[in-house]
Amino acid sequence: MCVDSQANPFSSISILCSIILILTFFTTPSLSVPKKTSTPSTAYDFLQQNNLPRGLLPRGAKSFRYDSSSGKFTIKLNNTCRYSKTEFLKVKYNPTITGTIGKNIITSLGGVKVKLVFVWVNVRSVSRNSEELIFIAGLLPIPVPAPLFRITPPCLD
Repeated sequence: MCVDSQANPFSSISILCSIILILTFFTTPSLSVPKKTSTPSTAYDFLQQNNLPRGLLPRGAKSFRYDSSSGKFTIKLNNTCRYSKTEFLKVKYNPTITGTIGKNIITSLGGVKVKLVFVWVNVRSVSRNSEELIFIAGLLPIPVPAPLFRITPPCLD
């Protein structure tokens, strides 16, 4: 508690105590106005807002819907799309992609497949762990460097 032994209301201790009280009042989180999160304007911004790279989606995402109470989303592409990130990572998208999103993770994913050897397998989820993305395709976890997905790729077909 700030108590000044001198009765002078303008002493340095009184002024210091007043400044501390004012700063405490204006910087207390419970008293500050909460920041309003803006609705992203594109599906790509939507991914980035959840700490996921834009390149998880190919070019051509024309619309998206998001239910903030459940985390469920739907993204519409112009067409079916395929592209290769590397010689070993080939991805295919249906025109409609659905899932549930949270910070660093998409679950219940529908409309996305990866090619494992000769077979296309549904991607069930994608999560981010620092600079690595983990795709769960079927039952297999597939770790991929996140920087591979910084750029939004064009479709090959």
